Amino acid sequence: MISLSTSGRISDLWVSLMNEESTAMEKETDGLAWRVTLSILVGVGWLVFLLLWLVFYASAYSWEKNVAIFLLSLLLLIGVLGAPWAFWAYSKQSAVEKEVWKQKGFKWRFWVSILVGLSFLLFLIYWFWMLAEPYGILQNLAISIVVLLIAGGLLAAMWAPWGMRNEQKHRSH
Repeated sequence: MISLSTSGRISDLWVSLMNEESTAMEKETDGLAWRVTLSILVGVGWLVFLLLWLVFYASAYSWEKNVAIFLLSLLLLIGVLGAPWAFWAYSKQSAVEKEVWKQKGFKWRFWVSILVGLSFLLFLIYWFWMLAEPYGILQNLAISIVVLLIAGGLLAAMWAPWGMRNEQKHRSH
């Protein structure tokens, strides 16, 4: 039979553990609420923009310019949502994730990857706004695929050696 003092200590221990878990969870989710709210508002705002654009303004532009506007709006969406979520993820890294940043060649590959993705989108925006009109749908699709293949090839050629060199370090994770 458990005495009253033992059960009191067990309940105190239980409360203490629950408080620690609650504190850890609060620390883990700190700053999450406003980012989720921002994501919802920006996502809904983006969809409203697209709907209003398609209904009221798209007919005044060629389909190529409409693609450029869509890509530009997508780039703005990525920028507005990417920055706060990237900062949150960076601040919540585990010890293993922090070690990855210290590995030789990771940081510059990370930043070059962002630059390649940004360049890919900016080139397509420029292409569809300035150069695409005299070409047909298939030719513009071909340009888009070629640019995507070039960007993907650059990223694969850049990351593959790093991945092969560091495979054993990350296999257990």
